[in-house]
Amino acid sequence: MLRKRLKTITLITCNDLFDAYIIMGKLKNEGIHCFLTNENFTGLVPMFNNTLGSGVQIIIQENDLGKARNIIKDKLEPDNKNLSCPHCGSKEIGLGLGKSKGIKIINILIALLMTLPFGNLKPKYYCKKCNKEIK
Repeated sequence: MLRKRLKTITLITCNDLFDAYIIMGKLKNEGIHCFLTNENFTGLVPMFNNTLGSGVQIIIQENDLGKARNIIKDKLEPDNKNLSCPHCGSKEIGLGLGKSKGIKIINILIALLMTLPFGNLKPKYYCKKCNKEIK
């Protein structure tokens, strides 16, 4: 009798262990088997989060992907449809490095050349019309 091998995939990467355990608890409550990777590395060296795929990763079986994405869709797809710019009232909102994009890119290049960690680069909402950051 041949056994079927189940393929595992990364569902989501979290910045901290707290968020990862909350998501893992939601998944397990719905009967989805999952586990975490990079727990220790993320806790020991948090300045490398969001860099080169690091962070706490939640691993699931490939056949559970659709159900798992439906459970955590609020984490995968942030709701920016209801956002508007408080400065100009525009509904054209983007998610990216924000208005100081050039400075952040220069910091990344300097950090890479000096082999230093460049910290968390979390994406932020910004207005595409007036190019101001939305907090």
